[in-house]
Amino acid sequence: MSRAEIEAAFLATTYRVETPERSFDLRIGAVNAGFDEFLRRQSVSLGKLAAGPAPMAIGWGIVTAYNPGERLSEQQNEIRQRRLRERINASAGACFSASNLADADAGWPVEPSYLVLPVDEQRLAALGREFCQLAVVYGETGLAPRLLWL
Repeated sequence: MSRAEIEAAFLATTYRVETPERSFDLRIGAVNAGFDEFLRRQSVSLGKLAAGPAPMAIGWGIVTAYNPGERLSEQQNEIRQRRLRERINASAGACFSASNLADADAGWPVEPSYLVLPVDEQRLAALGREFCQLAVVYGETGLAPRLLWL
């Protein structure tokens, strides 16, 4: 696949995040005000907001270990995903289950993933690279999520 085809596939995907409050369906390039509010509440509970009238942006990312540029067996994917969860648990403030749901290609399976927060671009990119991903989803409160190419 060309980069344009791969990018089209990423853009034709819903990134569903499961939280104790509710599910959020996120799209590349689209701000989700409800999700931003959830992030702000989460960050307060983690003690990550700066004091003062204007809270700092909260970086977040969605990453998976599934199918790194090619389809793998379910067993291979599950082993990789467990290792990813261990890495996230060792370094992140919070982690929630997520799923990458392809819109147009019914033949591509749902990919389990994780929402990681707070996280910066460099740390998220390092996780994605460690698990041989082509790209990860990165966002900050108030801004539309975007692809971070690896």
